[in-house]
Amino acid sequence: MPYYDYEQFKQACESQQDNVIPWGSVKRDAKDIFKLYTEEELLNFIANGGLEELKFVNTKEWEKNPNKSNKIEVDAYEFKTLGIRGYIAFMFNKITQKWIIKSFHMSDQSNDTMKKAFKIAFKGNRED
Repeated sequence: MPYYDYEQFKQACESQQDNVIPWGSVKRDAKDIFKLYTEEELLNFIANGGLEELKFVNTKEWEKNPNKSNKIEVDAYEFKTLGIRGYIAFMFNKITQKWIIKSFHMSDQSNDTMKKAFKIAFKGNRED
């Protein structure tokens, strides 16, 4: 069972965009994999139901939380869009009152052939 109400997260992406922060490589992956070139495009995409066939994966405590006294849970979901199986993980910091998109990338459960094709297309013809 999810820790957060996904609809609240989705609503924040729509109406409170200053309170939603894409973390780390989220913006790069959104651009490279899903062709969402700006933070605004990413948040509007989520707000407008772009994460199709949304399926809850799990909830875990944020392992790298620098403030252990501020317990933060992370909800993870898989979804499908543009024929791509994706993965999103997000959390809410009660102290800052901000939603954080921790991950937004191709799902590890996706078709391996498609995953390899995307790697080649976006990183050049080389193996990692």
